[in-house]
Amino acid sequence: MDWRKLRDRAIVLILVIPALCLLLGAWSTPSASAAAIKMRVQTAAPNVSLSFQSVARFAEAVRVMSDGRLDIEVFPDGAIVPAARIGDAVNTGLVEAGATYAQYFAGKHMAGALFGAPPAGGGSKVGIDQFGHMTWLIFGPGRELHDEYYRDILKMNLVAFPVGFHGPLSVGWFAKPIESLKDLQGRRYRSGPGLVAETWKKIGVPATFLPGGEILPAGQRGVIDGAQWGSPYDDIPLGFHQIWKHYYLQGAHFPISTWELVINKDFWNKLTPDLRKMVEVTARATVLETFYRLLEDNGKMLKEAIEKHGVIVHDVPPDIFDAYMKAADEVLEKYASDPFFKKVLDSQRDYADLIRPYWKASLKSSVFLVEGVKKK
Repeated sequence: MDWRKLRDRAIVLILVIPALCLLLGAWSTPSASAAAIKMRVQTAAPNVSLSFQSVARFAEAVRVMSDGRLDIEVFPDGAIVPAARIGDAVNTGLVEAGATYAQYFAGKHMAGALFGAPPAGGGSKVGIDQFGHMTWLIFGPGRELHDEYYRDILKMNLVAFPVGFHGPLSVGWFAKPIESLKDLQGRRYRSGPGLVAETWKKIGVPATFLPGGEILPAGQRGVIDGAQWGSPYDDIPLGFHQIWKHYYLQGAHFPISTWELVINKDFWNKLTPDLRKMVEVTARATVLETFYRLLEDNGKMLKEAIEKHGVIVHDVPPDIFDAYMKAADEVLEKYASDPFFKKVLDSQRDYADLIRPYWKASLKSSVFLVEGVKKK
């Protein structure tokens, strides 16, 4: 072969191969040349809590799936703004996103409490538990009502996705046992905000709200005599067992607590469709993962609290829940004079009627199995 032809072919290969490599590299790793999009999430929970950890896992999953194109940084309670200001900070774009409890918006319009923490599961006319509530909120009519709440009622520039749940939440921790409702009425007690706190007050319990990180210091100073925060997974790391040894684990008063991700709508709209879908699907997956961790980690933490820290677990005196349920009905009816509140409450009642026959039978099966094991 003519050496000149060999030379020409070599020159062509030298010029073409690097170009092909660059082109193939661009196709195979589209994120390599794109700057990562930063999304800061200010949470309303301490970094030791299940709530915070669920968002941290969500952030890591999205980062991996997006190949680093969406880089989510998660901050604990108070790092950028306090818990009470998260919604406003996201609305104005001070931070791109927040993770908070839906009931924290009840101060703007009380329907927020129905999305986040309806007292006694919505009272005797609803009677929905955490699982039924999450189904209503994610797959049922609650999804559209949730959007309507932020868009039309609060007129806030954000989108929201449930990203976990923590119900039922315990009645809480006390230095001395609670024998009856009268005992509880004499204690200075930290409770969740919104309708839950209002219902406690209606039956004479002086409930007050404090963010999670302020509960233990308030108890140590004697400002409060007892507190409700979450379940063992959240409560033990916060150190409540250090000052209070009597734990009332049942939570019929607070069976639902929804943890949600709120994202500034302008920021959200700038994300590519694939990134938006990753956020949406991962949020749903995180809700399911929360359930797994509630079962296992709460079991471990409760065992540790009893065996290592001398915590005594009590049943809640029945007269407390009886009085609370009646008061919850009255409080809900009071706010049902508002058209949107009534719309949401009626939707929950209708949905509970839809799912109750199947779900009630399933729960009875579960109780039979658990009680049967215990008797053996």
